[in-house]
Amino acid sequence: MAGETYKCPSCGSSLTYNPDGNNWACDHCDTTYDEKTLLEKAGLYQREAEAEAGQAAHDHAHDHAHDHDHAAETQAEEAQAAAGDQLEYHCPNCGSEIITDETTVATRCYYCHSPVVLHGKVTAAMKPDKVLPFSVGKDKAIERFMQWVSKKRFVPKGYFAKEQVGQMEGVYYPHFVSEVAMDGSYTGQGQRSTVMDQGQYIVTTTEHFAIRRRADLLFQNVMRPALKSTDRKLSDGIHPFPLEQVKPFAGAYLSGFLAERRDIDEPEATRDVADELTGYVQPMLTQTIHLPVYTGTASAQMTAKRSQYVLLPTWVLTYVKSGEKNPYYYVMNGCTGEVCGKLPINKGKLRLYGLGLAALCFAVYCVAAYFLF
Repeated sequence: MAGETYKCPSCGSSLTYNPDGNNWACDHCDTTYDEKTLLEKAGLYQREAEAEAGQAAHDHAHDHAHDHDHAAETQAEEAQAAAGDQLEYHCPNCGSEIITDETTVATRCYYCHSPVVLHGKVTAAMKPDKVLPFSVGKDKAIERFMQWVSKKRFVPKGYFAKEQVGQMEGVYYPHFVSEVAMDGSYTGQGQRSTVMDQGQYIVTTTEHFAIRRRADLLFQNVMRPALKSTDRKLSDGIHPFPLEQVKPFAGAYLSGFLAERRDIDEPEATRDVADELTGYVQPMLTQTIHLPVYTGTASAQMTAKRSQYVLLPTWVLTYVKSGEKNPYYYVMNGCTGEVCGKLPINKGKLRLYGLGLAALCFAVYCVAAYFLF
C-alpha cells in the first residue's frame, strides 16, 4: 500500500503544516501556501488521482482474474487491520517501507523523513468530520514546557534537558465531540422561618414550599477520546480545546505530524455521557431557589445526541531519565499550551523546605509567646 505526501507546486518537495503561520511551508524552496490555495490544489490532485484510478479500473474490467486477486488482497489487508497487526506502506517520496500500527493515519518516513498521510486508513466510515489544526508550533511548545517546569519548585535542578524535550511529537488524537439535549427536572421541599418579638411572646412563623423545576438543557462540546490506549487523566488534564476553530477534515493538516485513527465507535465512546450530564442537572435547576433550607432530587432524560468525529492536536513527550525505572509522560494542548503530567520530586529539596518552614513557624511562636505571656 502507498501513502501520500503533499507536494510543493513550485519544486515538488514535501510540504509540512506550519502552526505558527497557519500555512504550509516547503523546507526546500521556502515557499509558503495559505489554506485556500493549498487545499484547492490538494482537492484537484485528489480528483485527478481518483479519475486515473477509475480509468485504470475501466481498462482492466475484463480481467476477472486480476479483479479476483485485487479483491483477495483487499480482504487480506482488511483482515490484517481487524486483527490489529502492523501494516506496511511505501513512502511516495523514496519508496522505502513504512511499518505502522493499525490506528496510525499520519507519520514520517524513517529514511527520508518526508511527512506521509496514509489515506488508505481514512475510509469513508473512518474519515473524521472535523480537525482542529495545531496553533502552537514545536519551538513554542518546547519553550512553554520548559517554562512550566521552571515554575515547579521541587523539580530536580537540570533534570529536564532541552535537547531531550525537543523530541516531543505532535499527534492528532481522535475524539467524539457531542451536543446533547436533556429533559431535566427537580422536585423537592423547602422552608423558611421568621422570628418576631411581640412583647410577651416570641412568634416563629415557618413557611413550607413545594419546589418544582423543569428545563430543556443543551450541553455542547462534550468530549470523549476515541482511542483505547488514551490515558484519560492526561487527556482530560489539557482541556478545553478551542473547538470553535475546528475545520472540515483535510489530510493536508496532518502533514508533518503523527495522527491516530479511532478504534472505538461512537456508542461505546459516549455511553457514559448521559450519566455524567445528569450530575449537572441539580445545581443548574436549583441556582434560582432562594430558600435557606431545601431538599429534593433531580432526574434527567437524554432526548437527543449528535456527535462528530474530530482530530485534536496534542504535543506528546515521553521522558526517560538515566537511572529512573519508569518513564514520565507529558501532554500539551496543541492550541492553548496547557501541560499535564507527573513531575519528579527532589526529596532532599522538599525535606529542606519542610525543615525551614518548621523552623520559621517555631520562631514566630516563640516571639508571640514572649510578648503575650
